[in-house]
Amino acid sequence: MSLSFLLLLFFTHLILSAWAHGEKCLAPKRQPGPAATDRNPRGSSSRQSSSSAMSSSSASSYPAASLGSQGSGLEQSSFQWSPSGRRTGSLYCRVGIGFHLQIYPDGKVNGSHEANMLSILEIFAVSQGIVGIRGVFSNKFLAMSKKGKLHASAKFTDDCKFRERFQENSYNTYASAIHRTEKTGREWYVALNKRGKAKRGCSPRVKPQHVSTHFLPRFKQSEQPELSFTVTVPEKKKPPSPIKPKVPLSAPRKNTNSVKYRLKFRFG
Repeated sequence: MSLSFLLLLFFTHLILSAWAHGEKCLAPKRQPGPAATDRNPRGSSSRQSSSSAMSSSSASSYPAASLGSQGSGLEQSSFQWSPSGRRTGSLYCRVGIGFHLQIYPDGKVNGSHEANMLSILEIFAVSQGIVGIRGVFSNKFLAMSKKGKLHASAKFTDDCKFRERFQENSYNTYASAIHRTEKTGREWYVALNKRGKAKRGCSPRVKPQHVSTHFLPRFKQSEQPELSFTVTVPEKKKPPSPIKPKVPLSAPRKNTNSVKYRLKFRFG
């Protein structure tokens, strides 16, 4: 009796322990209440403000890094006419793989294969045939120094004036309005090399016949609304066609011509 009693106690202990373990597994987990989530609201707001400040400072200190994502959403290389007559867009040079002239805020000038914020330029007229080129993002003007080097200037001076000419191949050339070779009188042009770097205008290889000096202003003029209106003309109903009387089908005629066949017998 003692052995069976011990076995009974052992089995009951196992059943009770298994039942208690099942209740623990099925019990719902506690979720943090609103008091736990709303702890230290000042700290969260301060963290958000600090993160926004850091993002704004990083975007201002590194403008070119944030241009790649913004340039994809833009309409690449498209000029637009402003009410003042200024063209806004990009200048595309077909040298090499093709580059868009871009002006940096630090004064650097070069070319980029893909259009971005730095390649958005504004061309405005100064006098007859003389134009100025300003970077919309950098807010600086394209200029050429006395040594023929291209750079960006914060103020608009005589170095920022260029003579715009329309070539036979539908490309434009931009020559400095004041700087040229003194001995020969050869003009200095804005040019890019095959790697997208700015070339010196005083270089003997920079000529108006070379593709490095050819730029295509890609602009899109605003379409004027058409002064017209449409009138819907009611459709004319066709008169009903007269119903033709149905002709009864004639019964097939019987052949009245009967043919008689006579049997011919041959004897012998």
